[in-house]
Amino acid sequence: MTLLIFIIILSVLVLVHEFGHFIVAKKNGIRVEEFGLGLPPRVFGRKIGETVYSFNLLPFGGFVKLTGEDDTEVTSKSDPKSFVSKSPRVRAAILVAGVTMNLILAVVVFQFVLASNNYKTLYLPLFFEHTFRFGRTETANTVVASYTEESAGKDAGIEVGEAIIEINDIPVYSIDDVKMQVKDKSGKEIKVLLMDLRRQSSGEVRSINLMPLEDEEGKGIIGVYMTKAVTLNYEDKKIAAGFLHSYNMLSYSGVTFANLIKASLDAHSVAPVSEGIAGPVGIYSVVGNILSYSGPKVILSLLDLVALMSLSLAFLNIMPFPALDGGRLVFVFLEIIRGGKKVSPNFEANVHKWGMIFLLGLIVLITFKDVFKILS
Repeated sequence: MTLLIFIIILSVLVLVHEFGHFIVAKKNGIRVEEFGLGLPPRVFGRKIGETVYSFNLLPFGGFVKLTGEDDTEVTSKSDPKSFVSKSPRVRAAILVAGVTMNLILAVVVFQFVLASNNYKTLYLPLFFEHTFRFGRTETANTVVASYTEESAGKDAGIEVGEAIIEINDIPVYSIDDVKMQVKDKSGKEIKVLLMDLRRQSSGEVRSINLMPLEDEEGKGIIGVYMTKAVTLNYEDKKIAAGFLHSYNMLSYSGVTFANLIKASLDAHSVAPVSEGIAGPVGIYSVVGNILSYSGPKVILSLLDLVALMSLSLAFLNIMPFPALDGGRLVFVFLEIIRGGKKVSPNFEANVHKWGMIFLLGLIVLITFKDVFKILS
């Protein structure tokens, strides 16, 4: 079931994106050679008009093949139905169309999720400080994000995603509160009350006992890294809730991505980026975790994930990086700046080729990281 839902989610996101390219290309008279469901090799296909509509073996997403999209041949320019023969404005519109469709999908799905939950979001873990522009920020639970190498919390069964509600019957509302309650408790058993925010619909809590370890300064620690989680309330902006929440999430994604890039530059390594981004295996694991929940909001959690992934796909695709829509858009803008003079097609093709090689390498690295995290 997890694999099926994972494939459906991924396919919907990619097909919506590709449909944006498809519909705008068709509208502007560009020949669409193939619109594929899944990735090659092709299982079967049917040609309707100028387009082959195909079903392919690998059930992940889909693709659109436009005449002249990646063609470096001069002859493509003379074909009035080729991508390269069109004006910069038309080519830019086609490149942006996929991202636009993902944004629309996110807004619509967020609107439905919020309307089904009294216009309040599910809990949002904040790994970087951020002030949301829209909505009312409510509550701030202390959430377990990961473990230290030696972790009393992990050994006692605390799970990533659980919020620490009380320690020894004393409510805790922040990371400092947690530190205050355990600093003089090394070697002493304490009672910790937890609530799994991933199962927040049930409102269930559980209690565990653990014995904090001692750090180098002699203070008690439970061996977990913590962050805070908030909810956003859009009750006074119901009509535009989906749009406003999409804006908030895009804004926070930008802050997160900027921090990851900065960390990578400071460390002279891609490790911070690969650690902070989930690949296919990581997303599959998230889907599996959601399906393991009980309670009526499992569907809402899945839809929330779909909307977040659609936003992420839009955000990453519009980045001005080679091989992505944003990278191709850069060359269109350069053409406009140069008064209609195009950059050498061979040069552009090589830039996108090496960009794709880098991205595939990063995906492999992220996948290995996700697999290692799951196995460990």
